[in-house]
Amino acid sequence: MKVELHKYFDFKIGIIGALVMGIAVFCINYFATYLVIESLTASFKQVVYTFFLGGFFMKSCEYIATHIRNYGMAIVLAVCIPSIITLILTFGLHVFKGTPKPLASTIPTLAIIPATFVWAIRKRKLLKQDAKV
Repeated sequence: MKVELHKYFDFKIGIIGALVMGIAVFCINYFATYLVIESLTASFKQVVYTFFLGGFFMKSCEYIATHIRNYGMAIVLAVCIPSIITLILTFGLHVFKGTPKPLASTIPTLAIIPATFVWAIRKRKLLKQDAKV
């Protein structure tokens, strides 16, 4: 039995998101505290978290957007479900793992809202185009 990870995980989005969010979290914490080790630790947590969960949640967004018939409901749920879960988990990660600036470190995660919106619309349009072919 072969498991095809790309069905459940978007590697490209995971890597891009991890790099962007890791750099952002490092900068936020470093320029707020000037503590290198703590800032690197917060950045590393964000990189690992964003790679794994970001890749999974973007694939979830795609699934929701393409499997709900009603266009408006599909887009709203494809944005809200992954975004809310991601924001809660990110804040929790930073609070419970001792990040110097947990709220500030969570703010860049708000980028998931427009990202999931664009991704959901894009995938929905591709679904429509594939149905016509």
